[in-house]
Amino acid sequence: MKEIAEIINRMNGFEKRLSSMVRHGPVAEVNPAEGWVRLNLGEGEKGPLLSPKIPYAQMAGALKVHAPPSEGQQMTYFAPSGDPRQAVALPMTWSDANPSPSASGEENVLTFGSVTIAIKGDRVRITVGATWFEISTGGIKAQSDDYDFQ
Repeated sequence: MKEIAEIINRMNGFEKRLSSMVRHGPVAEVNPAEGWVRLNLGEGEKGPLLSPKIPYAQMAGALKVHAPPSEGQQMTYFAPSGDPRQAVALPMTWSDANPSPSASGEENVLTFGSVTIAIKGDRVRITVGATWFEISTGGIKAQSDDYDFQ
């Protein structure tokens, strides 16, 4: 009987760790200076169930990118062994609050505030509000209500 109780206890531990490996939720708190987020993983008895502070994924090789997530952004909590001390937050997908900046498979688009950078196979266009600058195989184009080339 003792062996069965041990097996059940171990299985309960495995199930708990397995259920803690991957969770999805929006960013509830972010600290770019320290490089961590807390995700809202659902509702608990006393309000939102927040993850512990976990690092968020960034590119950190030869190309380094500082792009901290924002509150409300959908992310995935990934803890390979179910241990929250090893967890990392990974960008997840679009949402109604954060839709894709393009529906085209022919371009890559980066947006931040009123700035948009669109890259296609033959051109790069940078837009800030109503002002834009484009470099393409056809040359250079720009449009602005006011300009000052120094």
